[in-house]
Amino acid sequence: MYFPVFTQIEGKRCLIVGGGKVAARKVHTLLQYGADIVVIAKKVCDEIKEILPEKSIFEDFIKNEESDFLEKEIQKAFLVVAATSSREENHRAAELCHAYHILVNVADSEAESSFIFPSVVRKGNISIGINSGTGSPAVSKQIRCQIEKAVPDYYADIAIFMGELRQYVKANFEEEAMRRYILKTAAAKAFSKERVLTENEIKEIIRQGQND
Repeated sequence: MYFPVFTQIEGKRCLIVGGGKVAARKVHTLLQYGADIVVIAKKVCDEIKEILPEKSIFEDFIKNEESDFLEKEIQKAFLVVAATSSREENHRAAELCHAYHILVNVADSEAESSFIFPSVVRKGNISIGINSGTGSPAVSKQIRCQIEKAVPDYYADIAIFMGELRQYVKANFEEEAMRRYILKTAAAKAFSKERVLTENEIKEIIRQGQND
């Protein structure tokens, strides 16, 4: 069973070892979160070449004589995805990652992975990660489809609104009880109305909190 952890990867170096369709899917996912992606592979598919700059792609580099290059790139990475079509090459990448304590996802070996890619539902800044614990991507995919239907798009707007309101409240109210009241009341009202609140509605919540 995996413990769900959300980590910041924006601007961090994420290495993809492999250049096929599986690697392309991982590239797409990581790009959504602002990762600095580098791809190393014998051959890189056109899909990856279309979305990454040339400087981020090292083609024809998965060879025994280039193992030093791979090892150096792994040492520079925040996390690594081993997604080649070769069990031997994926295993080698995993070994290096474990030796240097680098997070690694191995596409063809959950046992060698120190993290896995969850099935993700994303609405704006809201990310929901799903892992069924069964080892079956089909199960996670079905759950993801159900959650996507259940989470309305306006949740994303409310999330941004509440983040901005939280910063305002922290800057203008010292009393912790007042902060909690404003944020809790605003969130409940926004979700009940299925939209962000107006300035006048926020002022009314603040007035009520000050009078209580």
